[in-house]
Amino acid sequence: MIRAILLDLGGPVFDEQAEYRSWTEFLLGALEAEGIAVASEEFARRVERAIARCDSNPYLSAVWAAVRPDLERFRRIREAFRAHAQGFWEDLRGTIVRPEAREVVPILAGRYVLGIAANQPVAAVRLLAEADILRHFRWPHVSEEMGVAKPAPLFFRMVLDGLGVAPGEAVMVGDRLDHDVLPAKLLGMTTVRVLVGPYAGQEPISPLHVPDRTISTLAALPDALPSLGG
Repeated sequence: MIRAILLDLGGPVFDEQAEYRSWTEFLLGALEAEGIAVASEEFARRVERAIARCDSNPYLSAVWAAVRPDLERFRRIREAFRAHAQGFWEDLRGTIVRPEAREVVPILAGRYVLGIAANQPVAAVRLLAEADILRHFRWPHVSEEMGVAKPAPLFFRMVLDGLGVAPGEAVMVGDRLDHDVLPAKLLGMTTVRVLVGPYAGQEPISPLHVPDRTISTLAALPDALPSLGG
């Protein structure tokens, strides 16, 4: 019997397209500063190919494809990129709470205990509070607060312990096969993939990367859960 829902934020709840556009623009500029010209269309194709094969960081994979085998160039761009990305983590500027999340989270909270299961900064918690949905989560903590991030099994065990449920009583809902579906299935959780954002292009690279259910939007989740035992 399903008692709990673990909900990823980036993708299912947050629209992060502004951040992804910023990453692309920054990395193209960083490559140009290194004397490497890459057309934006080609860079996008490299990112898409990396996403499809479940690379953990598809943007850095695209950078390596442009600079290989020059490790020093890669390191310089990687460090600059980390600093750039950290700027978004401080306030998540441009990140939007999806309308369907505002509607679905209260519905789910009336049936299950909810836990956040997201690699996000503390700023994400503030966005949920501003959208008046944070109060519905029994586990309201993100990776920056926890000190552990997905796909580490400890991350999921911490959330499950915080909710007081066993893996077999929980459903992990996320957009990534590598960070959400795989580790959750390894722990014995049921998994639901939401096909939103760039990671909708991921392709399963093993049977453990195949979710138990796939939905196109979080709005479909309440109706999908009964078929999974909820």
